[in-house]
Parts: sequence; structure tokens; C-alpha cells
Amino acid sequence: MRTVCLIHSHLGPALSRLGCRVLSLTPPDGVVSLPQLLAALPEPPDCVIHQENLGRLVVLDDCGDAPCPVLYWSLDTHLNHFWQRHYVRALSAAATTQPHLAATLSQNGGPHCAWVPWHGQPRPLAPQAQRTIPLAFVGRVSAQRQRRQWFVEHLTRFGLQVRQDVSGAELAAFYDTVRAAPNECIAGEVNLRLFEAASSACLPVSERAPAGVETLFAPDREALYYDDVAELDDRLRFLEAHPDLAATMGRAAHAAVAARHLPDHRAKALLDLARDAPPPPKGPDADAALALALYHLNRCGQLATPRIELWRRLAAAPGTPEIMAARIQLALADNNRDMAQALFAACLSHPALAGDARSAAACALAALRLGQGEAAKRAYVAFVAAAGRREAPRLHAPRDYLLFFANALEAAGCTSAPGMLFDHAVHLPETAVQCLVAAKALDQGDLEIERRLETLLRRQPGSEAERIGLLSDLSLHRPDDWALSLELGLANLKGFRLEAGLEELRLAAATAARTGQDARFARRLSLADPSGRVRRLLGMGREGKRPPAAGGDHPPRTP
Repeated sequence: MRTVCLIHSHLGPALSRLGCRVLSLTPPDGVVSLPQLLAALPEPPDCVIHQENLGRLVVLDDCGDAPCPVLYWSLDTHLNHFWQRHYVRALSAAATTQPHLAATLSQNGGPHCAWVPWHGQPRPLAPQAQRTIPLAFVGRVSAQRQRRQWFVEHLTRFGLQVRQDVSGAELAAFYDTVRAAPNECIAGEVNLRLFEAASSACLPVSERAPAGVETLFAPDREALYYDDVAELDDRLRFLEAHPDLAATMGRAAHAAVAARHLPDHRAKALLDLARDAPPPPKGPDADAALALALYHLNRCGQLATPRIELWRRLAAAPGTPEIMAARIQLALADNNRDMAQALFAACLSHPALAGDARSAAACALAALRLGQGEAAKRAYVAFVAAAGRREAPRLHAPRDYLLFFANALEAAGCTSAPGMLFDHAVHLPETAVQCLVAAKALDQGDLEIERRLETLLRRQPGSEAERIGLLSDLSLHRPDDWALSLELGLANLKGFRLEAGLEELRLAAATAARTGQDARFARRLSLADPSGRVRRLLGMGREGKRPPAAGGDHPPRTP
């Protein structure tokens, strides 16, 4: 790789140090033809590295006509996977900062995807004497990030200082005055904050998620990790009691950045990935991938592609279930009944479409939106018949259809789309979670919907605030269900609500004891608390049993 073309990337100096000639491009936001961009260069590059820019959204078009491999480095995959999973299928290779999402970007015809994490910066060691701030968090705190608000509120008892909207040299200088940096993740991701703190020898104290994060900084030597607020408190009390050891670990984190986590390390990883990558794909499948990426960006309001352009791309793509669902969504948004009916007929006439949960759900739910109950019923019957089911429940109201297709979409692997801001009044549900959110909007007090939605969200990191709301409502209506109280208590601990979490767990223990299910409760709690930390806080032994109470029963829950 002699000549590398970078698009919205900061790795130019690092690649130059690796011996590459670097050509940097900064096209404007929107859809840009890659061959036209490359035509302005003095020579064709040996590879193109397109880096996600968190402030500039660019989508490369016509990549199949590029003269070299095209690689995409996704930085916020945990928030943009819903459209990037399509975009990368029009490219040669991909990289992501999130280890748990590398495999998912390679699914369904996606290219090879590697884990290439965030990185730090080379920084001189600041004297320990100037580290006058014990704990600090740098990040945006807002009402839209309820879990982060709870995180900050809880850590005020440890003297946490918070800084917002700080970056660059000012950020580095601030971290030079901090001893340790507790970290919170929006969606169970590896975030840049981990590397920014370590670059200044400020000890990272981060969540132990996703799997793989502990390979970046060695546990208990270069960083501290935690699973819930109880373990976080233990970590912070340890740092208070051992300031010299905290300083030693901060210096080890700083050394780890220099050894493994500099821009040069990431530039080499991307270069190696590009070197082994094939040319970008060309043809209908690549065109369909780009059409779906643009559709999802338009759907969530991130990129305003003209409607006629979206229709042109989707109409030219093969009629796969996802393409048909996108066409139906656009017809619904345009209130184009004739187009919608034509799309319904096309789906029903093709068994592969009629029997696919994505296109079947789009047909049935769009028909209901348009007041076409018979069309919705035909789509449902066709889907059930294609699955070979002899018996199926009768569906009457929109709620019935939403619950049915929530199950069908979950079974098809379409569980959720983190990062997609779903509006049930505007968008047609495309995932199981979206179906349940839309169903809940029809009846806020439907406990079955709340139960199913909470079960799905349990698999989605960062959803503790939503789960706490659902579990609280369910528990109020089912006060004798200790398992619900147990889940609510654990969710509170994951959401940095220590006292609320312990109170719910005490209630769960009392309820289980009253109903003669102590052993089951003990087993469930021990599985969730392998270290025994939570049980110690509750005054329980390792086996999960409480000491005899001095007074009466546990007070009843109040709304």
C-alpha cells in the first residue's frame, strides 16, 4: 500500500510514519460519488479508508467503480449499526470499534470486518502532585441519558467532578489534574473516554462490557472494571484507601497507550485489513445495500435524501424482503394507497416474500395504518400458510397484529435497532421491540406487552432506565412475584441506583420467604451475584439466606 486516500480521517500523520503517501479528502455531507472524488487526485490510490466522522455524515456512492479496495472504519457502530450493516455491503471491508459487533457487520453478505478499537494520544506524564481532583467524568449529561444522570448523581458522594463539552488540548490538560475517571457507557460499548483518560495517566474505571474490553487495559493493573454500582463503589473505596497504588496503575495505563493504543497502531491495523481486501462489489446487491443504507438514514432523520432519489434506488434494487419493506414504508409515508396496494399484491404473489417476517409485517401493519383490514388479514394468512402452520390465532385489532409480528420478527433475528429513534406515530415497526413499543402506545396499561418488552430489552445493553420503568409497573401489579422484584433490584444496581436496588432485593427475599421459595430465590441471586458482594450488602450469607429479622414482615410496596 504505497498511496492511501483518507476520507474524513485523522490518521494521515500515522500512515505517513508507516511510509505511505497520504491523500486526504473532506467531501461535504451527503451522498458523494467516490470515482468523482478520486478523479481529482494526482494519482489513483492503492486503497481508500473512509472513517466515520461523528460530525460529518458522508455516504460513498459508486464504490464498485473505484480502482482499489474501499474500507470503512465505523466508530459509533453501537448507535449506527441499523444503517451501517447495509452500507458496508457495498464496500470491500469494514472495521469497528466494538468487538461484539464485528461479526454482525459481516452477516448477510457483509464483508470481512475486524475489531479496530479507539485509540489514545502520546502524552507526557503529568506530575502526581498536580492531580488534585480525585474523580472526574467528562461527557454529556442530559435528561435524554437517564442512566448517566443516575451515574453522576450516585458518584457525587465520592466527590465526582463533571465536565461537559471539553475536547482537544483542554480535555487532555483537565485529565492531567485527575487521578481516576469512572466511565459509563450508553449502550455497553467501548468508548473513547477510556483511552482519553489513560493517555493522561488518569486511571480508567470502566464497565466490564462488552466482552473483550478487558483485553485493552489489563484488569487490576492498567484499569479497574465493574459490573454494577455495588462493584463500582468497592473500586472507588479501594482507590481512596490506596492512592499510591492508584497512581501506579494510572502510569501503567499511560504506558499501555504508548505500547498498544496510539494512532500508529490503528493505522497499521487498518492498512493490514485493506491490504487483504478485495475490490468493492459491483452489481444489484451492492446497489441494494446502498439503497437500504440511505433509506434507514432518511427514516431516522440523519440524512435527508430526496424522496424521488430514494424511490429510484429502491425501485432499481432486487425485490428482497428488506427492499419491499422499505418500499412499503415509503408508500405509507407518502399516503400513496395505489402504490401500497400494488406492493401488497407483489408480496402476496411471491411465496418468499409472503413468508418472510419482514415483508409480511410491513404489508400487514401498513394495511392497518391505511384502514385496509382485509389486506392486513390476507398478508397474515399468507405468512402463516407459508410457514406451514395449520392453526393460527385469530387477529382482530392492531394490538393483535403487533404482538404476533413481534414474535415473528424476533424469531427472524430482527429484535431491535439500537440508535434508531423510533416514533410509533410516524414509523412502521421493523423490529420486535418497535412492534411492542407501538402496541404499548395503544394501551399503556397492558401488562402482557410490558412483560414482553422488558424481556427483549434485557438483551439490550444500556436499556436499564426503560427496564426499571417497566419492571416497576409490573411489580406494582404483581406484588407476590419475587422474581420480578429480583429483576427490578438487579436492574437498579446496573442503573447506578444502589439504595433502590437493595430495597427491591430485600423485598424479593421477603416475598420468597413468605411463599416458601427461599431456595429458588437464593439460587437466582447467587447466579446474578457470583462474587457475593450484593449478598453481603443485604446482610445475607453466600447461600443467599437472611439472618433472622428482629421485627415483623417487610413493609409492603407503595406506588
